[in-house]
Amino acid sequence: MNIRFDLRMRRLICVAVLTAFAAQVSGQDARRDSTANDSLRFEVASVRPSGPAPPGARANGRGGPVTAAPDRLTYERTLFRRLLMDAYGVQRDQIKGPDWATADAIDGGALFDISATIPPGATQAQIATMLQNLLKERFHLALHHTTIQSQGYALVVAKSGSKLKASAGPVQESERASVGERGRVDLEAGPDGFPKLFPGRNSGGTFTAGIARIRFRDYPLSDLVQQFSFALAARLVDKTGLTGKYDFTLEFAVPETGSVVGTLATLPLSPGQQAPLSNAGPNPGQSDAVSAISAAMEKQLGLKLESSKIAVDTIVIDHLDKTPTPN
Repeated sequence: MNIRFDLRMRRLICVAVLTAFAAQVSGQDARRDSTANDSLRFEVASVRPSGPAPPGARANGRGGPVTAAPDRLTYERTLFRRLLMDAYGVQRDQIKGPDWATADAIDGGALFDISATIPPGATQAQIATMLQNLLKERFHLALHHTTIQSQGYALVVAKSGSKLKASAGPVQESERASVGERGRVDLEAGPDGFPKLFPGRNSGGTFTAGIARIRFRDYPLSDLVQQFSFALAARLVDKTGLTGKYDFTLEFAVPETGSVVGTLATLPLSPGQQAPLSNAGPNPGQSDAVSAISAAMEKQLGLKLESSKIAVDTIVIDHLDKTPTPN
C-alpha cells in the first residue's frame, strides 16, 4: 500500500496547535521559578505593546519565538499568555490572572513584541529563565504556584502484563520514508501493514477509512502519553513504571465522530514534547474514542487507560502591569 502525503499540508494542520512549542523549552526546567537564577538576563531586550495590525494581518496572538539567528529571540504580535507559557512551561489552563493576560486576542488578550539578544551558549532552560526575569523586570510580574486537580487518564499495565518489546536500538534512516518532489512523502507499508516512519521521527502512521496504524521505534512511554494526550485533548500520565524505550505498533478504529483523534494521533510530536491542550477540553468524539483506544492498547500492548485525577501545577498572578516599563 502506498499513501502519498504532502508534508506541507501536515504542517498546516499542526501549526495552529503546536505554536506553543516553537521555543522547544524543557517543560520540567521551565516550570522552576527563577528565584535562584535572578542573574540570568538577556544581553539586550526590547519590549513594547504591539501596535495596530498591518492591513490584512490577523491580531490572533499566534506569534511565537523566532530563532532564525541563534543569538536572537523574537516575538511578534504575541499574547502575554504565550510569553508566560514559554517562560514557565505551562499550558494555557495552568495560568490564573487578569483577562488581558490570559485571554485570546479576540477576547481582549494583550499582544506584545519582544526582541532580545541571547548570551552565547545559553540553553533552552536558561532562555526560559531569562524570559521569566524579563517579565518580572518589565511588567513587575509577581506570582505563586498552586496545585489543582484535573480529570484525566493514567496509562497503566493491564492485568495480562506488558507485551512491549525492548528497543533494538536507534532508528535507522532506512526505516524512514523519503521525501520526494515538492515535499511529498511516499508512505509505503511494510509486510506488517504499517507505514515507514516519517523523516526525522521515531513514530508515524496513517489514518484512512477510520483506522489509524502507527509505528513506534526506540520509543519511551513518556512520549506515548503525550502523543495521546494531544490526540484526546486530555491530560495523561504514565503510571506503568516502564522506563525503557520500545519498538511496537498500534492499530485502532475510532467512532465516526472521533476522526480528529486518528488525525492527531498520527501527527508525531517531537521527542520530549509536552502535548498542547485545547482550552475547551475534549470534544464528544475525542471522549468517545478513549474506550476504543484503551481496548486496542490492552490487546496489542498489554497497557490500558484508566480514568484518573491528575495534580497540575498552576501559576497564579499576584501582580502584573499591563504596560511594560520603557525600553
